[in-house]
Amino acid sequence: MQVPQSKPEVVFSSDVRNMDEWAQRTRIPLTTAEALGTTYARSHRWLQQLKTRLIREYGWVEVPSNDHRLLVSLESTSIWRSSVGLPAGPKMKLQLPVYASSFFSPERRVQWEMVFHSDIFESMRKICPPISDILNLIQCLLTGVVTLVFEERLPQGLYRTTRGLPPVSWINENEAALIEVFGQSHFKALRKACSDVAFKLDVFPHGQ
Repeated sequence: MQVPQSKPEVVFSSDVRNMDEWAQRTRIPLTTAEALGTTYARSHRWLQQLKTRLIREYGWVEVPSNDHRLLVSLESTSIWRSSVGLPAGPKMKLQLPVYASSFFSPERRVQWEMVFHSDIFESMRKICPPISDILNLIQCLLTGVVTLVFEERLPQGLYRTTRGLPPVSWINENEAALIEVFGQSHFKALRKACSDVAFKLDVFPHGQ
């Protein structure tokens, strides 16, 4: 009997231990919260450009918000359609914070899980390049916070493959923008990590 294949899932986790583990894997030291915030702030212009593309090219709509902590607040109709062509699900809501520290706020954990565990990143990233770019950029900015996880149940046990960084092809395509955000030295380390250790494999034997 053929083993059913699962599909990759986008997983959000604000557990700093994940970031620490990926920092050790990539050999890119985990810096201070302030330094992470500064780098994230330098990515604002890029994120705003991606927001503009979503509005102009993909029909997303900006949602007015009284929450000054939000950098991006957009919504779009569901990508799924009923038999008569109407949206077959609730509107998709894309939100990103002004400050990187918001990703680690316990009171906002569910908010970010609802964003990253939604159809936006689960399905739409495959057909909408700006969504894929947002995912890849956040993986570079906060490695370990948002990962792609693929699980296979094999006779030997559960095999879990986790992608913590973007494909190196994406890194090369966006070299200039990434250098502007991270600087030349960090960019080189990032490109090497994406080439060498973007994936990790965990095996859980049956019975554990």
